[in-house]
Amino acid sequence: MLAACGGGGGSGGGTPPPPSVQVAVSPATITLGPSGSVQFACTVTGASTTGCTWTVQEGAAGGQVSATGLYAAPAAPGAYHVVAASVADPSRTAVATVTVTAVPPTPWVTGYYAGWYWSSYPPEHVDMTAMTHFVFGRVAPGGGTLDGAPGEVVKGGGNSHDPGLSPDGVRSVEDYLIKKAHDQGTKALVMIGGMGDGEGFLLSTTDAMRPTFVRNLVDYLVAHDYDGVDLDWEDALEGDEDLHVDAEEARRRLKALIADLRQEAAKRPRYSGAGRQMLITFPGYAVSINFLEPGGKVEQWQADVANAVDQYNLMSYGIGTTFNGGGWDSWFSSPIFGATGTTPYDLDTSIKAYVATGVPRSKIGIGIGFYGIYFGPDITGPRQPTDNNEIWVFDDSSLSYRVLVEKGYLSHGVRRWDEEAQSVYRSYGGGGYVPAVDPTSPPAGFLSYEDEQSIAAKGAWVRSTGVGGVILWTIDYGWLPESQTNPLLAAVKQSFLPERQ
Repeated sequence: MLAACGGGGGSGGGTPPPPSVQVAVSPATITLGPSGSVQFACTVTGASTTGCTWTVQEGAAGGQVSATGLYAAPAAPGAYHVVAASVADPSRTAVATVTVTAVPPTPWVTGYYAGWYWSSYPPEHVDMTAMTHFVFGRVAPGGGTLDGAPGEVVKGGGNSHDPGLSPDGVRSVEDYLIKKAHDQGTKALVMIGGMGDGEGFLLSTTDAMRPTFVRNLVDYLVAHDYDGVDLDWEDALEGDEDLHVDAEEARRRLKALIADLRQEAAKRPRYSGAGRQMLITFPGYAVSINFLEPGGKVEQWQADVANAVDQYNLMSYGIGTTFNGGGWDSWFSSPIFGATGTTPYDLDTSIKAYVATGVPRSKIGIGIGFYGIYFGPDITGPRQPTDNNEIWVFDDSSLSYRVLVEKGYLSHGVRRWDEEAQSVYRSYGGGGYVPAVDPTSPPAGFLSYEDEQSIAAKGAWVRSTGVGGVILWTIDYGWLPESQTNPLLAAVKQSFLPERQ
């Protein structure tokens, strides 16, 4: 809950003018496990001095907060309040509510739905009870991959935005799915951006353009009754030479966008009241153990972004954890453990790096890809040198779970389980596997993918270690039309949300 208090009185019985100094705190509400921690941030407007002082309303019994807003919760369950006061005008404050639970909270399950593929996963079959958060894809910032003018919100879900195509014959597929999510108690968010849209974000978040972009985006959210937005700003955060933007400026614009979205949403009735604040999620990256900062940390800007949003989810699937050549050994999509110098990614070390930089585990999500990735026939398993391997297939749509089933990848080869990484894979001998229905496909020797066992392992690990949750890319890929089932989504529901069974 966000509350502002203090300020002077008026005269003559009239309504006093609004105070010039305003304070906002982020996150405004959060649930932590016993002795959990979170980095709060304050935003002060109306004053040249923008700093805050921090206190806990309940005193020492309510936990501790540092001068920089890093809060450590007490072990005792309860509701506690962290107060940010403006340095410029200490009477102007904002209050964040922290709920400490006796046990770690239920993890989130945030599933992406590719609207441009909606006919391949009919909306009437989407199981919203298998997710806590449903993300509809997509829209994009103007000036990016979908063209448009900077500051615009450009529709990118094909005809899923068009009225009359949903199962009710009236609404769009987009609006139908939003209502379906809400009917099942699932939050609905829209994905904005995606791979390649960094330039559009940079053009739409200059100081001159950002207010327009923020208003247009929040207008879109309100018009469709979304609960929030997934900011899919994946690239150009290292800067863009053509736009004369360096890395520091790109990251400043991202953080300013997050802060401005929260301020704009706070003005709208749709996002007023308990439990109705706009949600912001962000898909970040797993980190290589070869390139950590001193102390085993991530770069500070990554932690700043993670602490500014409600969910910071690692795109740890596919090329997020695997690579070919350049001294890499063959490795898994989204392994829990096992990172080495030549297989330098896993979920455990990535999350520890964020935590070491001040991000609570409860704000970080892992990734599960509903698709496979494979190496050529000379590679038959993990931890094998790939310098001479010429076949590496990682396109998600061409190796969706449905394709893996239909083309026989999962009914050929030998299924194996890697105990260290907690990952499943297929090994194909005899020159590799080539589907009979697609004889031009490059032969597969080692296929990394997800199944019920690997998903169960991730669910158990997330629930036992206090990790925030999981993202799924994409739930469309798991739908099997012949049986009209989505086995991977059902496995996620069973492992991550057993309460909903």
